[in-house]
Amino acid sequence: MQTRLLSLLLLVILMAACGGDNGDTGPVAGESPDEPVLCPLTGVEAADGVDVGRPALAVKIDNAPPARPQVGLEAADVVYEELGEGGLTRFLSVYHCNDADQVGPVRSSRNVDVDILQEYNPALFAYSGANQQVLAKIDGAAWIVDLKHGSHGDAYTRAGDRTAPYNLLTSTNTLRGLQAAGEAQGPPETGLRFNADVLNPPAQPSPAEGETAEPGPAPGNAVTFSFADRTSVRYNYDPSSGTYLRFHGDTAHNLAGGQQVGATNVVIQKVQVQPGTVRDASGTPTMETTVTGSGEAIVLRGGTSVTGQWSRPSLGDNTSFTDSSGQTIEFAPGTTFIHLVPQARPVTVQ
Repeated sequence: MQTRLLSLLLLVILMAACGGDNGDTGPVAGESPDEPVLCPLTGVEAADGVDVGRPALAVKIDNAPPARPQVGLEAADVVYEELGEGGLTRFLSVYHCNDADQVGPVRSSRNVDVDILQEYNPALFAYSGANQQVLAKIDGAAWIVDLKHGSHGDAYTRAGDRTAPYNLLTSTNTLRGLQAAGEAQGPPETGLRFNADVLNPPAQPSPAEGETAEPGPAPGNAVTFSFADRTSVRYNYDPSSGTYLRFHGDTAHNLAGGQQVGATNVVIQKVQVQPGTVRDASGTPTMETTVTGSGEAIVLRGGTSVTGQWSRPSLGDNTSFTDSSGQTIEFAPGTTFIHLVPQARPVTVQ
């Protein structure tokens, strides 16, 4: 009897060791060491050691001709371009998975920055100042940790080879190391959806006799647009890098290291832009950009384009992008430049 019981016990142990029916159906996302960890703002696999759970960091960067070449723009996950005074533009650069040793030149904030950053709740925000209306709006924004110049010791420096006010630089690591930066916890939210398959769309089947062929992806090898009469912007698709290279008119937009500005995804978001009630030091009214509601959107990725609509019902919502049939527009994994272009400005896609 003892021998039989011992044999049964050994059989049970053997079955358990062989992984009998224990309810395990395979690895669970986030629990397996083989499961890739993706950056939420790019859809790209995070490099070793990157904390994808940290908050986004936004830096306001100038784009006036004296501010070029900029530094650190290439490391941003998402970049917004906004119309400022006098037909010039500025960038709101959002960093998450990548860092930059130098970023700038850092300039002042506008109302729309606060509205954009509510979508990334929470967000660290670095800028060089603002009018009292904007400062009050930032102060009242629970989703922003204010890291403005002048309030955080030596987090900002003046470059000796540039002239003021186009010489204020900082670094993402320095900003993240500030005590105040620890007040924000958690990864950024986003309405962007990524899918590498958009770079290899399936071939359309030949139509049956009497049927009409389904339209394939629209061309998207180049796009030209403007924010005002003096700010023509062009992107050309570079198949070798899978990115759209940026030009000011016919002049390549290069950074301080000589690298041309480029993005995996280029978005033209048609929005309402009008003069505000506040004027700058020269008496020019600041521009107010509305990023709620809906409007036309053009998304370029992989040499193709999709014309559809953007929608953001309220500031508490994320911006969504849909095509003409109402389906979500998927982005190629990589960086994204979003251009908040006034509704009346023309856009040419080739």
